[in-house]
Amino acid sequence: MKAVQTAEFVIGGFTAGEGYRRAEFGALLLGYWDEHAKLRYAGHVGSGFSDRTVAEIRKRLVALKTAESPFSTQPDLHAPTTWIRPVLVAEVQYHEWTPSGTLRAPVFLRLRDDVDAKSVGRKGTAGITARNEATDLVTSVLRQLATKESSLSLQVGAHRIRVSQLDKALWPAHRKWRATTKGDLLRYLAAVAPYMLPHLANRPLTLIRMPDGISGESFFQKHLTQKLPPFVETVEVYSKSKTENHTYPLCNNLPTLLWLGQLGTLEFHVWHSSLAESEGRSAYTGSLANLEASALNYPDYVVFDIDPYIYSGKEAPGAEPEFNRKAFAAGKTVALWLKDLLDAMSLRSFVKTSGKTGLHIFVPIARTLTFVQARSVCELIGRHLMAQHPDLITMDWSVEKRPGKIFFDHNMNARGKTLNVAYSPRGVAGAPVSMPVTWEELPDVEPPDFRMENVPKLMAARGDVWRDLLTTRQSLEAALKMSTA
Repeated sequence: MKAVQTAEFVIGGFTAGEGYRRAEFGALLLGYWDEHAKLRYAGHVGSGFSDRTVAEIRKRLVALKTAESPFSTQPDLHAPTTWIRPVLVAEVQYHEWTPSGTLRAPVFLRLRDDVDAKSVGRKGTAGITARNEATDLVTSVLRQLATKESSLSLQVGAHRIRVSQLDKALWPAHRKWRATTKGDLLRYLAAVAPYMLPHLANRPLTLIRMPDGISGESFFQKHLTQKLPPFVETVEVYSKSKTENHTYPLCNNLPTLLWLGQLGTLEFHVWHSSLAESEGRSAYTGSLANLEASALNYPDYVVFDIDPYIYSGKEAPGAEPEFNRKAFAAGKTVALWLKDLLDAMSLRSFVKTSGKTGLHIFVPIARTLTFVQARSVCELIGRHLMAQHPDLITMDWSVEKRPGKIFFDHNMNARGKTLNVAYSPRGVAGAPVSMPVTWEELPDVEPPDFRMENVPKLMAARGDVWRDLLTTRQSLEAALKMSTA
């Protein structure tokens, strides 16, 4: 895996745009605070912006205009420049520092509203070092897992994990696809860890374990009772129904991800809320009262679960629909109708394949609504779409009334409900993956396009198209007021 250097930089100004970006901006001027609290110039970044992000960022830049340059050193001015107050932080990918102290081949990734601009110094290179160390760790794990041995003691940083039966087929050969072994699973998890772990972090985790593969016993595991390695973090979550606490695992690091793979975890399902404090919500401390008031009761996103109930005709009696192109095409149609509605509400949305037959659409929100309120919004939107397209969409809870339609499931928006996390494998034939895609890609994709065998190479080429999901915060209240005005 080629090391990618990224770091955070303070934005101190922007240049005038040219051509189709004449009305927006051309490039951002970047800097970092030195040991004397002076903002030192680090270069321009003019690539990596979509039309949408350019427009959104410009609004924020214009609001911060100032007459004086915030930089202590003279920037290279390539075009008419507007200075701004240095309070915005950009995450930027680049090849290296030049001898003159600027960035070579920088590419904008995203704004980092979660990073205090005052904390961004040349110590930002510590972030580079951390990322390179993470990449080196993955490379080391992949090198060890290239062994032909069935078992080994896997060194993952400071930790050792005993992995065994690496040659066991967890996904048997199926049609044109070869068998996928436990070793393949561990190699996949290591390769996608830089993209998958941020979506797992600090979220109570439910495991779907299939120790003998997809043809053997399958069981959910929410609560850990066995002795845990020291690197596995947990959270005690109060169960209202059982009036007691249960220990949920958190997958916050690479050793945990690989250890869970060794246990035969083929699918990783997470809550829609995280433990992180947000919008003044307290951290969770273990009681029911605290659970209701804590960040864990306030979702990070509203989830729309698009589930086709259009049968191929090959299913066994009473079985769920299997993947077929007609059904998935209908699901994509509904998803695109939903996107148009969310766009009209000025809500940015993100889509991924479920890895089986359906689609998941996530709308990141400010954590000001409880799960009950978020579910009500999802139901409202679903019923609006169903009223417009009653021949194709159903929200009926009775499975017998769903055939031939797309089930719009708003009940996924509940505390404790889970969906498979982005990049999670799925325990069905072919070793597919729940894959984030762009809306532009959606019309041309199908779930079998994304499998454990090809996703790591794809990710290395394009990165995480869902990375903005983790930092985007949108007001549902404002969107609903605007849409009803």
